[in-house]
Amino acid sequence: MGLKAIILLITLLLALPFTLITDSFSDSKHDLSKKHLNGLTLIWSEEFEEDMINESIWNFNIGDGCEYGLCGWGNNELQYYRRENAFIENGSLVIEARKEVFIDESTGKIYNYTSARLDTVGKFKVQHGYIEVRARLPSGKGLWPAIWMLGEEWSLENTKAWPSCGEIDIMELIGSDPTIVYGTVHAPFCYGGRGVGSSFKLPRNYDFTQDYHVFAIEWTSEYIKWFVDGQLYHVVNKQEFAEKGCTWVFNHSFHIIVNLAVGGYWPGPPDDTTVFPARMYIDYIRVYEAPPVDEYFVFQKDTDNELMARTRGWTTVSFETVVNGDFEEPFNTLNNPLLNPDEWFLIAYGSNYIDYNRTGVSNGVFTLALKSTGGSLDDVGFAQYVWLKQNNSYIVKLKAWSSTNKTISLKIILPSIPSKTYFEVLINLTTIPQEFVILYNHSSIAGNIISLTVNTGYNGEIISSIDLYFDYVLLKPWTGEYETITSETSTETTTETTLPTPPSETLETTTSPVIETTRETKTPENTPSPATQDSLLKIILVTILALAASIIVFLMFKRK
Repeated sequence: MGLKAIILLITLLLALPFTLITDSFSDSKHDLSKKHLNGLTLIWSEEFEEDMINESIWNFNIGDGCEYGLCGWGNNELQYYRRENAFIENGSLVIEARKEVFIDESTGKIYNYTSARLDTVGKFKVQHGYIEVRARLPSGKGLWPAIWMLGEEWSLENTKAWPSCGEIDIMELIGSDPTIVYGTVHAPFCYGGRGVGSSFKLPRNYDFTQDYHVFAIEWTSEYIKWFVDGQLYHVVNKQEFAEKGCTWVFNHSFHIIVNLAVGGYWPGPPDDTTVFPARMYIDYIRVYEAPPVDEYFVFQKDTDNELMARTRGWTTVSFETVVNGDFEEPFNTLNNPLLNPDEWFLIAYGSNYIDYNRTGVSNGVFTLALKSTGGSLDDVGFAQYVWLKQNNSYIVKLKAWSSTNKTISLKIILPSIPSKTYFEVLINLTTIPQEFVILYNHSSIAGNIISLTVNTGYNGEIISSIDLYFDYVLLKPWTGEYETITSETSTETTTETTLPTPPSETLETTTSPVIETTRETKTPENTPSPATQDSLLKIILVTILALAASIIVFLMFKRK
């Protein structure tokens, strides 16, 4: 083999793993190399890379719907749909709602708003699959962006096919609250207000206007699942439909519709606060083959996010961090978690087990003072709600001690009604301050909002008063190393001399790592491996190939 051929071979070998790594972590807008997603083959996509809207794929719906017997498009909407309000810009489809006077020359009607609606009727349809849409949404009272699907029987010439044809709403947003999206299905006996749906809420300081998000459904013959940025929040299956008296009509072909409505029964009309023009951006629509049916979701009627939304309601909490985890700020012992869920709150407030006069923060340390009542502890402690990503790992670090030896527990709980415990680990406190490091894996089917709970309900009865001291309780995503976690609100480290020391004890600090993994209830099939594992494997592959290439080059030149 000649020198050039050997060098070419080495180059190809080295380039291959780097190509794989780039593909796995690429978030480029139009990465058409992604012909597979979690093992599923791409069967169709609309990337909006042409200068003009492709009318071999899209139809423009024009007017107010009256021509088709759907005045206000069946929802009392205020806009007149026009071609001019949809266009391609910077590789995205833009649908622009405008506040402008428009006169329909054919009817003489006057409209104050225009927008656009497009569908793929007669040009593209799909039956089952994993369908994802990357989009950025508008906000403002009276705005109603939607990405949805109707059964192939429906068309502007056959609008009475609804609801028998079926409707799958991949995403809807009501502009007055841009932090929540909705996923719903409509079918015979379950349509309109009886549609079967749920919602998904972003954490504090995030909304759907700030950036693009990926909205997806996994649609099989037995169920439909909804995702936002890979986070599962809703499932509907045949069994649930039957129990509700609905008819399952989702085993035939559907077409795609995208639109931005103004006004309607659900969002109401715009007001003076609504900013126009308002834009909905769609980066791409991709359709992958349907995954194999997962038996778990054939019978699982609710996701944990769905259970939370229905029984407790979505609350606004912080993303992957604990507020006041270093206790540099006061602890409000009267805090109501329904009003301030991402601040610390006491569990069993009003219980005779807590001495409220001595419970609180002093010198950066939180003291939970328990008193003897002659009874056993039952869910007494403190907690805070936090927003976690599914299929991610987290580190919880706490530093604590007690006036006498005491076993407590750290729990990760879904705060729905009833609640569900994802994880629990026992922590043995002594009179010597110790740091505990705990690894927690958040399941791919867990709810996004959890209650990080420190619970004192162990060791039976409290026969004498006891004080529990906490220097910090911190949480952050795990990067693969047990690095130091620092509080975002703290500017300096609390010194040992400020820590309250139990009487007649010498203050010493030890570190006692507690490594636990979550007790998963069930992991669905086809769950992708964590990115960290995939990355490590590819880095090892690169290293091996690079070493092999170096040996080949060395031997080749040695022969000369």
